[in-house]
Amino acid sequence: MTTATSSPARAPARTGWGLTLRIAALLTLGSIALFVANGVGEESVRVWIRATARASVALFLMTFVARPLHQLAHGGVSSWLLANRRYLGASAAYAQLLHGLALVWLFTSFVSYEPDLTGLIGGGLGFALYFAMGLTSTDAAVAALGKRAWKALHTAGAYWIWVIFAVTNWGNVELALAGKLGPAHQVLYVGIQVALLGALALRIVARLRGRRAEEFSRA
Repeated sequence: MTTATSSPARAPARTGWGLTLRIAALLTLGSIALFVANGVGEESVRVWIRATARASVALFLMTFVARPLHQLAHGGVSSWLLANRRYLGASAAYAQLLHGLALVWLFTSFVSYEPDLTGLIGGGLGFALYFAMGLTSTDAAVAALGKRAWKALHTAGAYWIWVIFAVTNWGNVELALAGKLGPAHQVLYVGIQVALLGALALRIVARLRGRRAEEFSRA
């Protein structure tokens, strides 16, 4: 009886906007706990930057593979990811907001920043697309933009963000392969790169299979 009555009460937090609020709360509390435990200083801010970047990557990958994974392998996990892709995407945008705030804090309070035009434009566009996608993750936004424009924004944004993550993380992979990082970080950064490449491969395979299915149905 206890299990049967408690499950419906917990369900809203695991799906929909309740999921987004729950993830945002965890990210916020985790950020506060970081500074409470380690104090406010450059090293703490750098840890915050790394933590929010990893959270952004993890949440982004869940949204990036949701549809192709469901197309290739129907299951409980893929169904859940697809049903909550919008809310995970909004959560990723919040994680990226915290990441941006951490970067601004670092460069305005602790480290002198020499602007790199290529990185500034690429990264700035990535942040802009992240927030645009997060802010348009509602039915009202889809209706206002039109389905075609909305899809174009989210498709282009997803692939550009993938490029930013892959390029940024590759610098860490190079350090890992050169033996300049500890074993744990070597596994972490190489694992992130493998996950990014695997997610892209999954989308390509799903797209190719979908095209073949369409051609077969027309034949």
